[in-house]
Amino acid sequence: MSRRLLLIFLCTVCLLSAQAQNSNMRQIYDQAESDYQDGRVEQAANLLEEHIKSFPSNLRVSAFRLLSLCNLSMENDSMAEQYATLMLREDPYYNPSIQDPPRFSELVSNLRMGLTATITTASAQSEDLREVPVPTTLITEEMIRISGARNLQEVLAFYVPGMSIVDCNEGVNIAMRGIYSNNQEKILIMLNGHRLNSYSTNIAAPDFSMSLDKLKQIEVLRGPASSIYGGVALTAVVNLITKQGIDIDGFSARVGVGDYGQLRADINMGKRLFDLDFAIWGSLYKADGQRIYVPKEETGYPTMTQGGDVIVGGFGNKPSYDFGATLSWNNLQMMYSSRFSEAISPFTASYTYHPYNIEKYRTFNGIRPSTTNQTHHTEVSYQIHSDHLYLRGTVSYDNNDLTRYQVFSENQIQLSDSFAIPYESNLGLLMADYPGVFRYVNGQEKNLGFQLKGDVKYINNATHKGSVAFGAEYSHFKFDDMRYAIGYNYMMTVDSLHIPKDMGKGTEKSFSTFLQLKHQWKSLILNAGLRFDYRKRYDDKSIKEFSPRLSLIYLRPKWNAKLSYSKSFIDAPFLYRKLNDLLSEMMQIKGIADLELSPEYLHSVQFTLGGTEWIKGLNLELNTFFNHAKNLIYVKTIDYQNMGEYKSMGLEFTGTYRQKRFFANINTTWQKSSHVTIFEADKNLSSIPNIPDFMANTVLAWNVTKNLKLFTHLMFYSKQTAYRVNLDVVRELYDAMAKYYNTTDPVEMQQLGELIQELSDYQIKYEDVPSRFLCDVGAEYTIWKVQLALNVRNLFNKKYVQSGQGTGLIPQRGRWFMISAGIKL
Repeated sequence: MSRRLLLIFLCTVCLLSAQAQNSNMRQIYDQAESDYQDGRVEQAANLLEEHIKSFPSNLRVSAFRLLSLCNLSMENDSMAEQYATLMLREDPYYNPSIQDPPRFSELVSNLRMGLTATITTASAQSEDLREVPVPTTLITEEMIRISGARNLQEVLAFYVPGMSIVDCNEGVNIAMRGIYSNNQEKILIMLNGHRLNSYSTNIAAPDFSMSLDKLKQIEVLRGPASSIYGGVALTAVVNLITKQGIDIDGFSARVGVGDYGQLRADINMGKRLFDLDFAIWGSLYKADGQRIYVPKEETGYPTMTQGGDVIVGGFGNKPSYDFGATLSWNNLQMMYSSRFSEAISPFTASYTYHPYNIEKYRTFNGIRPSTTNQTHHTEVSYQIHSDHLYLRGTVSYDNNDLTRYQVFSENQIQLSDSFAIPYESNLGLLMADYPGVFRYVNGQEKNLGFQLKGDVKYINNATHKGSVAFGAEYSHFKFDDMRYAIGYNYMMTVDSLHIPKDMGKGTEKSFSTFLQLKHQWKSLILNAGLRFDYRKRYDDKSIKEFSPRLSLIYLRPKWNAKLSYSKSFIDAPFLYRKLNDLLSEMMQIKGIADLELSPEYLHSVQFTLGGTEWIKGLNLELNTFFNHAKNLIYVKTIDYQNMGEYKSMGLEFTGTYRQKRFFANINTTWQKSSHVTIFEADKNLSSIPNIPDFMANTVLAWNVTKNLKLFTHLMFYSKQTAYRVNLDVVRELYDAMAKYYNTTDPVEMQQLGELIQELSDYQIKYEDVPSRFLCDVGAEYTIWKVQLALNVRNLFNKKYVQSGQGTGLIPQRGRWFMISAGIKL
């Protein structure tokens, strides 16, 4: 009995204590409200900020609202937006009252519509779009949906000036201001600030393994960003921000079917319960692809192959998927994600491109010829806040399984064709007797990372605001369990290739630190940053790089101007360096062993003018840039070399107009090269290969009724110039190079050198790609909590081609459609 009485007594004391605490916090809030009404705005804000963590849930919304009002009164729009955002996270259904100032009501409305937002990608600290130091594109959840885009590549191409679609025959790819590679490895793609690019290849394909339904917004920095993010952020940064549990607030699901074997399904669940927030997502996509006939004359090696059907837009027997979850509890955050993609190449590998029958080839672990990636990511982070200091520490682990299963030829390969595949000479003799030659490369990479980031505010008064952001990272990367196989006759393999398996493994370590200053004096902002990166390569050679950024920003109520300089770099991928070593060892070519790959570099100067709400709902941006990229890596015959250099300038325009029932977004890009070198033979090309000089995208949406929404996307690309390798010339060039590197006769070396130079001038062929105009349409109809949608891609079934690095003209998808149904509970 005494224990029960004691328990009842303790519960009563706790209840009375909680009530007293709530009563005390109510008095503090009432005092702040009184100070605000009496004009003591700064005093009210200081009182609320001092006790903001102690407010109970029933007062937290009111406290965030009042803090937002105080900051609006003090003309601190950025902080006003942050507190209004926190208010909406606590209560997504909050509606301003008639007593609230019109500016506050408009701010809340804009936040709900996605017109105004705070981002963290540009400076590693919260700031609104007007204050970011480089041109930035913000793509909201609503913008993603009305674009009708099926994957991340299309979203970026539709909304981001300077980004254009390229097709390199090896998966989903995109270029930024004309810079790209065989796979997407020049743009850093992140998920909630964590790197998604492979640590061994730098690849992050913007395909169906990065689902769109889970995203709250996409933040895109246009230009070099190594001053904060180090290597990989060569041309741009794309940060995918997932929805939190409070954004989902329940359950949503969507399923869709379409032509060419399209199937997709998406699911999202999330909730916030007091200080606990969780979100779960899942996505599946599968497509058999469209078969398009390609005649013999349009292949890469007409003397060796026949015409036939190619598969365009196909994604393997296994569906692409994206599963993950986030969990937040007070200052602790956790995230797990698992992704998979199996992209089918339309043609055989690179220079020999021609149709092949994928069903003839054997499977490895259930996979037929394709570029396949399976990734797992886990991270745990903890953050602390105070009035002037923010710190966040993160521990992450990545485990990626990478497969590149290439078909080399459907036909028998003569020994003289063996330059395109590294293998022992006796194997080349064996393959001369068999068709269906392929190469299978598989490996696992593991990376353990530690990261510390933060910012400290050193001044905040009526005329000056200043903060310093800082951070440090360490990563330990290991590539092991490499499998390498050459096959023939579609099904047979040769397992004697022990050299690649042993030599393909390696370990690399990297460390980096950065510091960034942001100081505002009235309407002028200085944003300057510097990052140092150190990497110890697997061969004990080290890379040391400094990456600076300097930006000046001038803010006015209706417009702003920005001038910035930045430098970025990206180290040569681990597997490219390893491949050069393997070629030297297996083919006994001395010259390749001497080719040490260096980092790639990009210098950029940008000037941006922005206009805000010149007409209600209208926002404009005009940006001009000058880029100088050097040491760009390309495949030359069979090895990788630093042989690319670009000097280009351009003009980008973005306009957004939004009303309650109508939305319009238009972006245009004009760019021109003053110097382009891809191979040594190319002294100065007139344009960047496979990139249009002018392109334009428009997305329009109209709420016809309360339940019906119509939208369309229009795209225009001007004429392009594509290039491809002349295999007959390259074969002679390779034979001459092999003799040159293996002779000691000075006379013969001179003759071979002259022949190599002559052949080099004719190894590349250039072709014109006509301009094109594409139209996509879609519609959504909502009944109760069910949404029905129809999306049609390439409405007029325009037939066109696209190319990329080291391949030919690849047919693109015709008219595709998908019907979907979704529900939100």
